[in-house]
Amino acid sequence: MNDRIHRWTALAAGVATLVLGIGIASVRLPFVVWSPGGLTDLYAVTGGLMVMGPQTYSRTGHLMTTEVAVSSQTVSLGKAMKAFYSQDQTVFPQAVSYAVGSPIAPLGIGQQAVESQRAAEAAALRLIGLPDARVRPVARVVSVLATGPSFGGLQPDDIIDAVGATTVTSVADFNAAVATHTIGDTIQLSVTRNGKPLDKQVDVLAQASNSSQQTPSLGVTMIDSYQLPLTLFNAPKDTSSGLLLAIAVYDWLTPDPLLGSLTVAGVGAVDANGTVSGVAGSKQALRAAQAGGVQVFLLPAGNCSSASPQGLTMKVIAVTSLAQAVTSLRTIAAGGDISQVPVCPS
Repeated sequence: MNDRIHRWTALAAGVATLVLGIGIASVRLPFVVWSPGGLTDLYAVTGGLMVMGPQTYSRTGHLMTTEVAVSSQTVSLGKAMKAFYSQDQTVFPQAVSYAVGSPIAPLGIGQQAVESQRAAEAAALRLIGLPDARVRPVARVVSVLATGPSFGGLQPDDIIDAVGATTVTSVADFNAAVATHTIGDTIQLSVTRNGKPLDKQVDVLAQASNSSQQTPSLGVTMIDSYQLPLTLFNAPKDTSSGLLLAIAVYDWLTPDPLLGSLTVAGVGAVDANGTVSGVAGSKQALRAAQAGGVQVFLLPAGNCSSASPQGLTMKVIAVTSLAQAVTSLRTIAAGGDISQVPVCPS
């Protein structure tokens, strides 16, 4: 009799523990899970990247951007625990502020995705060796205050070429030139809009800034940018695809196909000088590329340890610059010695 009671007690306790475990595992928590997403071929005949401007050449191979799949804003405890121990997934608190594909280091104030695209184009053009005059640093308007003095005269994306008689090539130039005036002055701006200089200067009445009643302001937000001799269609605008965009532009504008027959993927932010920096979501990008049959993956050297590329069959190149990435691809495409190429530990 006692044995029967003990068995029933143990069974009831087991069932209760199981039910409790299932209940706890199903509790929703304020976390998001990143998983490997899909691939997009920049060299696809339909819907792929198109470059208009200088002379272009044919390309071969496949250049694949990767996506990160993001879960809903709450996940179960069970799913969060599974993602924590997974090689393919990463779990983050819901409050994580950087978006998928943004650099691990915080973006500069005012930096926009379109500026990461322009930086990638500038890096490719400089590596090709086009004259600096064709990669012109400029001060570009990001936004115009609706109640400010420039509203109706300036537009977002305008380039300020000069403030009065002072030539402007950066935000620092623009601010310094405006600061030479006083509140109430009419400041004449030379402006390029949609790639063409305006026939007339834009007159703006300087007013006091919100932060200082002694400092003149034109009511605009500016950003350091570039004026480039290119028009791109179907270009990825996320920062994490900057390296691949730069490689694609370089391949479009140079006569010898860069990839050969290779299928290449990768991630990385790239600045206008060609320096490559790490991005978030690199672990998911690696796994997506592996599942998609990619042969060579370009990974920022700073991501090699956090992305854990161990156990992958594709070559994972550790990249520090656009020039080094191009040299590595040429070596592999030509069947060269892989020992000549920097790789992430596998």
